[in-house]
Amino acid sequence: MTRGIIISGGWGTRLRPLTCTIPKSLIPIVNKPVIERQILLLKSAGIKDIILAVSVMSDVLRKYFGDGDKLGINIQYTDEKTPLGTAGAIKLAEDYLKEENFFMLNGDVILNFDFKELIQAHARYEGLGVIASKVVPDPSRYGVIIAEEKSNKILKFLEKSEYTPPDGKHIPMPINAGVYILEPDIFQYIKPNKKVSIEHDIFPILVSEEKLYHYSIPGVWKDIGKPEELLEGNIQLMNDMLKNLQTKKENLIDENLDVEGKVLIKPPVTIGENVVIRKNCQIGPNVIIGDKVYIGANTEIKDSLIYNETYISENVKCEKTIIADNCLLHDGVQLIGNNQNLVILSSYVEVLDNIKLIAPYNNSLAICHHEVVRLDVS
Repeated sequence: MTRGIIISGGWGTRLRPLTCTIPKSLIPIVNKPVIERQILLLKSAGIKDIILAVSVMSDVLRKYFGDGDKLGINIQYTDEKTPLGTAGAIKLAEDYLKEENFFMLNGDVILNFDFKELIQAHARYEGLGVIASKVVPDPSRYGVIIAEEKSNKILKFLEKSEYTPPDGKHIPMPINAGVYILEPDIFQYIKPNKKVSIEHDIFPILVSEEKLYHYSIPGVWKDIGKPEELLEGNIQLMNDMLKNLQTKKENLIDENLDVEGKVLIKPPVTIGENVVIRKNCQIGPNVIIGDKVYIGANTEIKDSLIYNETYISENVKCEKTIIADNCLLHDGVQLIGNNQNLVILSSYVEVLDNIKLIAPYNNSLAICHHEVVRLDVS
């Protein structure tokens, strides 16, 4: 097996306004786009040729990855002119994939496990496909895989509306993790130039023919459908990366960090390249800071995700926030979220001196790209 395809054409509507300026698959996860992290996992499993099935902002993805040379792999593209669904998207790439079995990934999930394990599982099962599954505490949000315990042969998929937990209490169950290995015979089941979902239209047929299996994966899995899940997923992956380091560390900090005076870093924290932090700042816990970020004196940041090239002035406080790229926070700004409700700044937002943005208790507070915030919001 040497090839894989990543479906990366979604609009990311639930992540707006963050996805108004970049495609969902380029959303940063611990300072690398989610789809780049998937590509690196494929590469580590020996995959040399990857197809990106693109549609939304395809030019941005093509510009970022090019032909894959900077990642040491070969990348090609298929471009949907009209939405074709997940099965229709791989049908477009049939000529690239028809010679051998291949990986298929949904390009909007956070993952961290050894893909070689899935290759080995598929070889054991000898089915037409294997689904990476993940046992989650509350499967009612995703639907459930019902399978034979010994063979892992899938017997049925239960959609969210069909799954009723015993006695009304949620119990851990396996759900579809959005990573598959498929045999080329899969293309016989997909009509060309039609909108077809592999999950809803093709997999049930394979189940009825007893040709589909699942493999429960270890490590991190997180759907990034909503902003709070994006923040949670970043923190989970950061902790998993720290746990798996050969040399134990409390933080992931680039060696070029420029610190002035006393700065208190409360782990876990990730800090990217060429970041400047001035005196008397408190950073962490649960903070991911991108590249080329400036943080002025006496600033406090915790439980937050900050993209690249953002400028944060002095005496700023950020808690439970997502701050996209190229934002500007003036002196004394306060961005305060609570529980699952975040303060979200899209790209190129400017927040003027001493403004307070406080998330209400029933939903997140989001500011669209290129806005200038002149008044308090709570």
